[in-house]
Amino acid sequence: MIARVHPAVVVGGVAGWALALAPGQLPRPALLLAVAGAVFALLGMGVGALVSMFTRGRTASRELLVGTAVVTGGLLVAALWWQTRVCEDLGAPSPGLGWAAAVAGAPLLAAGAVVLIPARALAIGALLTALVAGPAATANAAAPNIPDDPRLTYSMLSDDTFDDRARALVDSWAASDGPDQTAVVVAVPTGSGWIDASAVDGFVSRFGGSVRFLAMQYSNVPSWQAYLRSPDTAGASAIAVLRALDEQSATLPNPPHVYLYGQSLGAIGADAARAWADRTGVDVAGTVLSGAPAGSVESLPECARRVSIANATDPVADFQASLLWRAPHHAGGTRTIGTTPSARPPWTPVVSFVGTALDLAVSLDGPVGSGHHYGAEQGLAVTQMPGGCQATGPRAAS
Repeated sequence: MIARVHPAVVVGGVAGWALALAPGQLPRPALLLAVAGAVFALLGMGVGALVSMFTRGRTASRELLVGTAVVTGGLLVAALWWQTRVCEDLGAPSPGLGWAAAVAGAPLLAAGAVVLIPARALAIGALLTALVAGPAATANAAAPNIPDDPRLTYSMLSDDTFDDRARALVDSWAASDGPDQTAVVVAVPTGSGWIDASAVDGFVSRFGGSVRFLAMQYSNVPSWQAYLRSPDTAGASAIAVLRALDEQSATLPNPPHVYLYGQSLGAIGADAARAWADRTGVDVAGTVLSGAPAGSVESLPECARRVSIANATDPVADFQASLLWRAPHHAGGTRTIGTTPSARPPWTPVVSFVGTALDLAVSLDGPVGSGHHYGAEQGLAVTQMPGGCQATGPRAAS
């Protein structure tokens, strides 16, 4: 039966599977590559089937099948070698023969099913799978994961406007000991409302505990969903908090230094608030961004009062559509930190895009300093804050 498959289908399936093995910078579990390999192999077979419609009917030769087996074996060995090297860099367990068997076996079974099982049976199986998996994939949004720290004043998501919530948030801060501290940090959460406790610890350490945090939730879904649905909400909420804080600070004889901080989608919001402050003359002592999505924040000169950090292996900082035709690049002023890989895969059109996309799925699984996992260095980055490109007033960054 396999010999009746058109050569274009065989070549397309192998090419698709090879694309799923695109080298990345993070360890990938067998399940991820097994699923990705099956999907890409089937897509490649589909492309091959389309090509076969415009060529004379013929079947794959034995020589082609043997050559395909040799090529796939070589690709699997190369993928295993690369994954072993990546795991060694990050101190993760090395993949073994079980990993290789799953990565190669799942796509082979999927391809065999498409070739051997009637199309009607496959359609029924896919429908049943969708009916079972669909409801299971629907889940209610969980409460945001926020640090249990009395220094943090947090505004939960509500139907009130951003401005009303921001004023209430700042009023609560003003009624406490917040105005008596050295600094106040406007922490912009991620899409789900999460704030990194490690970053809070870093700021607390930097200011010797004399710091308070203001944060306002603007969404309750993962950052990528929040960005697709309403990309401007992170910035609008951060600007509302900064505006209310500036109005309140104007009434204080010696207001604390104001800092902006955000990670991931929160970094987009924090940088939008920084840009608004620059335009309106609101004094901000500095801005700290970590893991800003590629192409999402403005390039600034190194003298600007902003510290933007990105782990060397963070796919979030690299992934964007332009990876299809050019190598990744970060916004001006971004500093690379974290674990430096012993080797980087060379940028290759399409291949690098797929490899980075697969790394996104495991970007939070590694230790601090790898992928999209940051630590206390976020808050401590304030010590590296540039003094600004122009003369600043008494509330400049310390």
